[in-house]
Amino acid sequence: MTSVTLRNLQKTYDNATEPAVKDLNLEIKAGELVALLGPSGCGKTTTLKMVAGLHDVTEGEVLFNGVAVNNIKPEKREVVMVYQNYLLFPYMNVEDNIGFGLRMRKVPKAEIADRVGKMLKLVQLEGFEKRKPSQLSGGQKQRIALARALIIRPKILLLDEPLSNLDAHLRDEMREMILNIHREFGLTTIFVTHDQEEAVLLADRIALMFDGVLQQYSPPKEFYEKPRTKRIASFFGNHNRLYGVLQGTVVHTAIGDFATEQVGIPDGSKVCLVIRPQSVLLEHSGANCIKAVINRIIYMGTYIRYRITVDGNEWDIMGDPHPLAGYEEGKEACFTLPKDKIWLIPETLETQETPERI
Repeated sequence: MTSVTLRNLQKTYDNATEPAVKDLNLEIKAGELVALLGPSGCGKTTTLKMVAGLHDVTEGEVLFNGVAVNNIKPEKREVVMVYQNYLLFPYMNVEDNIGFGLRMRKVPKAEIADRVGKMLKLVQLEGFEKRKPSQLSGGQKQRIALARALIIRPKILLLDEPLSNLDAHLRDEMREMILNIHREFGLTTIFVTHDQEEAVLLADRIALMFDGVLQQYSPPKEFYEKPRTKRIASFFGNHNRLYGVLQGTVVHTAIGDFATEQVGIPDGSKVCLVIRPQSVLLEHSGANCIKAVINRIIYMGTYIRYRITVDGNEWDIMGDPHPLAGYEEGKEACFTLPKDKIWLIPETLETQETPERI
């Protein structure tokens, strides 16, 4: 298996005033599945193409198992890239598309036939050998593209928004297939996506990028529970926020004091208290309690959404799908903030657009 290290990686296109990727540092372990996540134009695909060797590196290094590969041609890197648009050969049938890479490597015909058969079984398309791409659905085309990439036994698999052209049902199927293939082959895999849910469901770790700069690199859970900045918290969905000053592990706010378990932030720091809607409890525990009038109750099927106003900001709270006695629109109710679910963002990080180098 192969590890990937991106060291001070930078890419500036010709005539561009700003780099597309700025001073990027990433350590991807051998056999790990990592998502490059971010909005359009943030540098995700540019990074992927530098790993593949399809884009020259302006500054920095790409290393495989600690060895720089900047000057190694793409075809010598043992890396394959699967694109969102499949890029199948329209005049070739399925088995010829899958076996193309082996034919280019002059693998014996009998071995090609054997390996193509195994790949068709792996992607669950046995019986489709003679069909042309025009006779396949979008999901089937993506499976063929994946099989064509895997059949040459690469060391690193790169996926560029592989599910973006599929409908919701097919995306679910392909996610499962990608996970199963990743586990079976143990391939170091990097995939690009702008979909937070996709990144969370597939990745061991997520590298979130804004404007060509790495913002946070951590397991999916930490993006929900420990976002580094307000912008990161917002990108990963709705978070409730409250502002105050930290003393010890207690945040003093305009509506009361709230205990936390967070350490490492200096006393007297101005902070943003962050908690996710589903972490707020619909009860009065005596500590970390907020009393607020319920502005609106929205039945969502599997849960009820309560909207309240806290220190001038609208909060969302997700509760049990069965209405609680006394929790009615226009009435005051108690809500508790569990201290182990609170995350604090120092004002210096809460306001800045890009964090310090990580």
